[in-house]
Amino acid sequence: MRVNSSTSNAVQNSASSETTEASAAKKSQRSEKAPAKAKLVEAGDISGAKSEISGKAKEMAQAKSIAAAAPDVREDKIEALRAKILAGKYKVDSEAIADKMVDEHIRTAAMG
Repeated sequence: MRVNSSTSNAVQNSASSETTEASAAKKSQRSEKAPAKAKLVEAGDISGAKSEISGKAKEMAQAKSIAAAAPDVREDKIEALRAKILAGKYKVDSEAIADKMVDEHIRTAAMG
């Protein structure tokens, strides 16, 4: 068989057509698998539109409201520490502080 430019073009066009048809079939399958709840809303017509908030989003909103309601400063803890310092009972564990500093340095150095 002799291959010339017209034969080559015919083969390429055929392959391109098959690829286009396969792509269209995949798109059709994906659209058929779309959730039944999905509705198209025309521009300006939102009377039938409905939005749903996921459970995760509700949990996040609740956590945000709880965090916003919490005080920025824990007065009870500050007062307890102040009393220990004034009484001379607050002891600094320098070894624990050094360990945490080294751990923090290693952690941040590993991040780059």
